[in-house]
Amino acid sequence: MAEIKVTVKLIPLPIKPANIYRLSPPRVSERSVRDLARQFGMRPDAKSGKFCSDADKITYAEQHLELTINRTSGGIRFIDRSRWQIDDRKSDLRIEDASARRLATNVIKKYKLARTAEMKFLKASRLRVGVATRDGEQASERTIDVAIAMQRLVDKIPVDGPGGKIVVYLDHEGRFTGLEMIWREINGVHRRKQAHRSPQSAIEEMAAHFKTKQGIIEVQEMRYGYFEDDRHIDQRYLQPAYIIFGMLGSSDGGSRKRTIYVAPALVNPVGRITPPLKRESPQKPRPSAR
Repeated sequence: MAEIKVTVKLIPLPIKPANIYRLSPPRVSERSVRDLARQFGMRPDAKSGKFCSDADKITYAEQHLELTINRTSGGIRFIDRSRWQIDDRKSDLRIEDASARRLATNVIKKYKLARTAEMKFLKASRLRVGVATRDGEQASERTIDVAIAMQRLVDKIPVDGPGGKIVVYLDHEGRFTGLEMIWREINGVHRRKQAHRSPQSAIEEMAAHFKTKQGIIEVQEMRYGYFEDDRHIDQRYLQPAYIIFGMLGSSDGGSRKRTIYVAPALVNPVGRITPPLKRESPQKPRPSAR
């Protein structure tokens, strides 16, 4: 069984009760994709456009514009391929986080993607390119793109995980070039004003989860918030969780692997969030050589 070693101070027990919400099943069809395409200024009724669909998603492409919606989550990806993360080999985007946040907020308002009160600025990531001479004596870096992540808020509590975010992309001139969004629709309260369990109980749950692993798990960070999963997961409920970040290392100090465990934060949650570990199939013995 893996040994759990907590190297950070655990977060305090949340005092205020929290709700568990039901999520609406995404209704993804060519019609819903057409409606959203029009919202982004595309013309899905024109002959120049093309639909492409599979079991995972529906994509509509029109010239250099491309819109994709995932069937499982309703996650959106919209990009302008003629400008998204394109380097013109000379520009250097110099923009402060405050300005980038303001531009991203304007994009979200323009396309009516979310209300300002339901999100907050999370971070801005800059795409940089570098060039150098063969001898390495002269080198330079430029910023060609910035991605601004806005984090969802539910009852003023941040939404953590792969989902619950809108990422807006701006080019070297600060123009909108695309976005990615996982923001599942809430369909009412499932359980109201539920009490929280202790963060320590979440650590104990994680220890039981990794009972078949050998080594030491060093807990390096713990966060609290509503948890929204990625675009390929069929998620039915939105509930508070403790998100535990750790590093699994062998007892001899050799290999190390990052681990993330998500535990429900309420006393009366809806099921578990992190699925059980898959059982490792026993390796069949090799046939003896004759």
